[in-house]
Amino acid sequence: MLLVHGMRTALFLLVVIQCVAAYRSYKNYKLLRVDVDPVDTLWLEQLAARYHDNVDIWTEPGKVSHHADILVSPRFFNRFVRILDSMAVKHRRVLINDIQKEIDRQMTDDIQFSRRKRSAAVEDDGRQSDLEQFQVDKYHSYGELVDYMYELARKHADIVGIINVTKSFEKRDLLGLKIGKRTPWKPTIFIDAGIHAREWIAPATAIYVAHKLITEYGKNDLITRMVDKFDWFIVPVANPDGYEYSISSDRLWRKTRSKNDTLSKWCVGADANRNWGYRWGEAGANASPCSNIYAGSMPFSEPEVAGIRDFITWQVPDLKLYISLHSYGQIWLAPWGYTNMKPSNHEDQKAAALRALDAITNSSGVHYEYGTIADLMYQASGTSIDYMQDRGVPYIYGVELRPEEDDQIYGFTIPARFIKPTGEEMLASFLALAEYIIEHKKL
Repeated sequence: MLLVHGMRTALFLLVVIQCVAAYRSYKNYKLLRVDVDPVDTLWLEQLAARYHDNVDIWTEPGKVSHHADILVSPRFFNRFVRILDSMAVKHRRVLINDIQKEIDRQMTDDIQFSRRKRSAAVEDDGRQSDLEQFQVDKYHSYGELVDYMYELARKHADIVGIINVTKSFEKRDLLGLKIGKRTPWKPTIFIDAGIHAREWIAPATAIYVAHKLITEYGKNDLITRMVDKFDWFIVPVANPDGYEYSISSDRLWRKTRSKNDTLSKWCVGADANRNWGYRWGEAGANASPCSNIYAGSMPFSEPEVAGIRDFITWQVPDLKLYISLHSYGQIWLAPWGYTNMKPSNHEDQKAAALRALDAITNSSGVHYEYGTIADLMYQASGTSIDYMQDRGVPYIYGVELRPEEDDQIYGFTIPARFIKPTGEEMLASFLALAEYIIEHKKL
């Protein structure tokens, strides 16, 4: 396994070093911040769907921040400015003049950081075990993550097992970890990440949290108690096809990789977080296969989404907490997304979330905003959050991780050095939620 892991790591680094030029190039693509009325964004969504090769909405305007971050190609930039003028959108500024430089910087910085750390570890210890060689504060290919999960399960078989959720569209095994003492019928926590391919900080954070729960078990009293009390299901990459495509071909790819033969053979994939069956295809979704928020041809058309649904239905008893990790913006989101109405247990969910946000502040000093999807951001239907709420899971959250929207430098290309602090603050928040659930559900 060590040889396989080393070969995978070397291959991944070789691909990054030699094949950056083979990526879809974003040379001279500009990232703009545009003030937009959050109740009048249909024109912007239609524009992004029609000119999907030239316009990419990174963040949409919400109730807190009335601006959108929009990536525009150089060939469309002047026309886009004219469109803004015609819509009387006067407040806009360029955040990044050439996003390709940011992509190159992320690749180069992360590889150099990885090599420096590996060299230092070898000098200190002389040799490394399989688990020590894997760096949890680095971005990894899906194959590397899978290898590491198997190593964790092998080395910590008393509390760790591999879960095989389903097959992706391209027939990859969608794998995750089950962490907990093997006792019958425990309450469960389910965490997924990476449903949007380009949000690399999310899978990295998920595997960091899993690593800490496993390796600190028996050493850290709080972690030990929560692993004994709950079964933790963690799926670090819920969209493995899209994630691998973002590594090999297009750093900013968002969707799955399913084929849309009946509607558009040129536009691939769906937004897997608009593909869940509850209120599918309503507000905040798009029927165009070329849109980045295309809801799919039908509810649960994406095998990854249908597989997670079925796995939770049949393999995850007594689900108390569901969390889906995304980026970016530092926002902690609760149901509902499809409407501005609040669920009947909103106040309880809010109290638990505020406990989690206090834990984040105490851990890192970083601030996250809290609110429902519809209130804090925009209406969005067909999300996993709303599906889990309708299913009756008591505590459900979507978390937009670092960086803040005000951080104009990174966005999706956040450097690997932020993985550890993000992972630490998420671990603190999850443990705080687990404690809250024990107290309020009398577990």
